[in-house]
Amino acid sequence: MRRRWLTRWSVASALCVAVPYLATAYADEDLDRPRLQPAHGGQIRAAGPYRLELVADKGNIKVYVTDPRGCPIATAGGKGKAVVHTDGKGVTIPIQPAQPNLLKGKGRFKLKRSSVIFVTVHLRGAKPQKSVFRPLDAMPFEPTAHGRT
Repeated sequence: MRRRWLTRWSVASALCVAVPYLATAYADEDLDRPRLQPAHGGQIRAAGPYRLELVADKGNIKVYVTDPRGCPIATAGGKGKAVVHTDGKGVTIPIQPAQPNLLKGKGRFKLKRSSVIFVTVHLRGAKPQKSVFRPLDAMPFEPTAHGRT
């Protein structure tokens, strides 16, 4: 009986020591990691092991594929699709490789503030990865000095 209590106490004390340390280590790691800036004026979202930058305008969809550090990833032999949802209607646009790290497609769609674009990227030899974009919500919410808008 005493041995169980001692084991539980040592596990509990080890967790009390380790958890704050681990939380601080991850928080510091996030502060040290540079935030990727969009190289092409779009929005960046994570999609599995990739970072996708979506640029959508005038019937064109462009998806730039990079790794988490921003290094280009080859899209040759890959494919994908972008589904643009606006006002309850969805338009599917196939995207194909156009440049070394670019998938591109054209279609008839209209973007509004409420538009959502679901992007699926399937690169050669890898599982399909998905991400969700709101292209016209590029500006983050910034409250005024008094917390009112």
